[in-house]
Amino acid sequence: MGTRTEIRKPLAWQSTLGAMKKYGTRLALACTAPGCSAWITLDIDQLLAERGEDFMLWDRGAPCPQCGVQSHYMASPGRATPFLPLKGGVTADIVRQSFLRSLGLTPRDIVRIKAMAEATTANDAPEALNDLDVPYRIGACWPGDESRTSGRWIGTWAGRSLLLWEMNPPERDRWAQRPRGPRRIG
Repeated sequence: MGTRTEIRKPLAWQSTLGAMKKYGTRLALACTAPGCSAWITLDIDQLLAERGEDFMLWDRGAPCPQCGVQSHYMASPGRATPFLPLKGGVTADIVRQSFLRSLGLTPRDIVRIKAMAEATTANDAPEALNDLDVPYRIGACWPGDESRTSGRWIGTWAGRSLLLWEMNPPERDRWAQRPRGPRRIG
């Protein structure tokens, strides 16, 4: 028998929007604000169009359309099966950290990404970093602006959303020919 404190791992039917679509997952937004308790059934196809198939709803929420309080997502694998909250605490972080480790970011890259994210404001986002030690572009945006970009959400830093773009072949070629190692500033 499990406990409420154990790490919950996302099952295939609840891991990403693409998997939810594939397995026919039912999805809802639940509000637990006192006096509200709204339950809004969500359309996975619409979320797929807005966020992409790799987007995870784990440990995320959205404002309740009725009262505006931050709500959380619930998922069910099918009819007559109870909805479970998509709250896992460290679960989504474990999946995300595993993905980030697979990118091969160097400590220098991480320092630069954090500085770029911290410089992002609600009205201004610095240009995405395209000269990292790995062949990816990484940028940042203010939370809620992720749907306005083609970048893949990979996590947060200092309250900002981090986004990833894979380089296209010409960008990859330029990246491969760049001078390696730290560059002198000023």
